[in-house]
Amino acid sequence: MKARTLSMVFRLLALFVLGGGLLTAVPTQAQASTAGFRGVNWADTRDNFVNGVLYVSGLTSSDTYSSAAATAEGVVGQLYSITGANTVRMPINEPTVSDYWGTYTGAIDTALAKGKVILAYWAYSGGKPASTAGFQQMWDKVVGKYGGNPNAYFEVINEPYSYSAGDLNNFYSAWLARYPGVPRGRVVLDGTGYAQNVPAVGSDSRLDGTLLAAHDYSFFAGYESETEWANHIGGYIGGYADRTVVTEWGGPMSPGSKNGVHYNTIDYSIPSGSFFADYIRGVSEKMRSLGVGSVYWPGLRDGDWYSLTTRSGTGSGLKLTLSNPSGLTRLQYAWGTGTGGGTYVRIVNAATGQYIDGLGRTAGGSAAGQASGDPGRYDQQWVIENSGNRVRIKNRATGLYLDGAGRTANGAAVGQYAASGSANQQWSVLTDADNVRIKNGATGEYLDGMGRTSSGADLGQYADSSSGNQRWRIVAAG
Repeated sequence: MKARTLSMVFRLLALFVLGGGLLTAVPTQAQASTAGFRGVNWADTRDNFVNGVLYVSGLTSSDTYSSAAATAEGVVGQLYSITGANTVRMPINEPTVSDYWGTYTGAIDTALAKGKVILAYWAYSGGKPASTAGFQQMWDKVVGKYGGNPNAYFEVINEPYSYSAGDLNNFYSAWLARYPGVPRGRVVLDGTGYAQNVPAVGSDSRLDGTLLAAHDYSFFAGYESETEWANHIGGYIGGYADRTVVTEWGGPMSPGSKNGVHYNTIDYSIPSGSFFADYIRGVSEKMRSLGVGSVYWPGLRDGDWYSLTTRSGTGSGLKLTLSNPSGLTRLQYAWGTGTGGGTYVRIVNAATGQYIDGLGRTAGGSAAGQASGDPGRYDQQWVIENSGNRVRIKNRATGLYLDGAGRTANGAAVGQYAASGSANQQWSVLTDADNVRIKNGATGEYLDGMGRTSSGADLGQYADSSSGNQRWRIVAAG
């Protein structure tokens, strides 16, 4: 999915407008029954939008049925053992099925022997098949071979963005009529657009009984809070959580750059405030709460900084290595099988190297301070709580919250108070490459180290500046 041009962004913007508030309205959602899908995508290094045969990472044009089976044994077997997945999503298109089928089925058959396989059709361009006849011939062959296999699922078309809702539902209805022997519970229908509007498909009674698919990525919007990202995917799913599988979602698992900004490896097990961390944590939280199954993009795609694993070797020497343990932690959390990571964090200033510290002050209105690092010190450990599209920051030792205390003067101290509903206790955490800036919801001032390097110095607030004193890193308490 991720290989996109600027034209995609413009199409997305148009879809958002036409969606009539889809992104902000979150209808009442049913308890889902798709949590049994714990999946990963196995993708072509070139992405799956290929005008020609698809070679998922590890396969080549020189492979045979038996060598493809051996590669799948290594890839799927290790993906499952590393992650706990039970589902792999594999791409198909017309050239792959017509020209490479004798080889590719070796990989598919091996994967089917290990768990569920979602065979998803990728249109090369334009969001629809280039030829209806070619599309039908492809699916005739695929369904003819795997329609009777209870582990085989059929995603009719990936991201059908060129269809209106009415035309797409007619297209889906025609597919179901052509293959009446395929149980509807093994047919996956993407929502409209880039699989963003599930209700537009789920509400058509002709399609009852099928599974529905949603996709979500950080480049679909620009939020800076876990809550907003949770509501974002919730809007895509609407009231159809009981039928929906999120067949694509993912974020950086290795160091890389976006829009000219470099990111080191991100710790998703804590609320670090990174744009990507907010996305991964918010989306995984919503999927877990709804019981929605999901398929991470990608479990393996060579050269992709989103790839959950990295491949080395071939054949019997093929080995997968986990790229980011904290990313797996959140994926398993989304599946309902993990804890999601740690509770407590420490917040260190980029300029001074000092940590925000409660200083043992339990009196309401006392100032928060800064002190040199001490990992075992509870006064330097904080809980970051979602509060709408902002957060509250609570000290582990004192139980008090960081509070702007209505102070708008540059250099004013940051207070600590018992929990209140005040905006003075609400903060926006804004991405600044590997650091964040923390802005008060009431005063508009930023947490500022004020250049103070002595332990016990007060934590300050200051108007927006380019100073490193306003840059912080949120790190795991341990």
